[in-house]
Amino acid sequence: MHQVNVTGLTRNSRLTPNKSGNVILAYFDCEANGLELAGCAFVRTPRHGLTVWAPKLETPGGARRSVTIADSQLRSAMVRQAQAAYRALGGTDGDWGPRESESDKGDNGNDDDGEGLRRFITGAS
Repeated sequence: MHQVNVTGLTRNSRLTPNKSGNVILAYFDCEANGLELAGCAFVRTPRHGLTVWAPKLETPGGARRSVTIADSQLRSAMVRQAQAAYRALGGTDGDWGPRESESDKGDNGNDDDGEGLRRFITGAS
């Protein structure tokens, strides 16, 4: 079992995707399994999932993420704790769901997923 404690979180007011389509929702500091990590990122992925990135470290070539979170269970624990802190500071689940300005259409350009969800919710066939 992993021990993760978020010690600080700052919501990002500019929720714009980077070149890869990831959106940084917040920056946070945490203690994870005895390590203090300052400047982690709580991120919405292009497919509306959630992940965390380790802090960037300054190098002679510029800032880069030199630390990797290799343990998927630790990453999941960090996501859960960052998500809870994000919600506690007023962030909403809608911040990691599709945005109104984003298309409801799948990769093939059809609205199959949205229509299927409407049928499921309403019980229509």
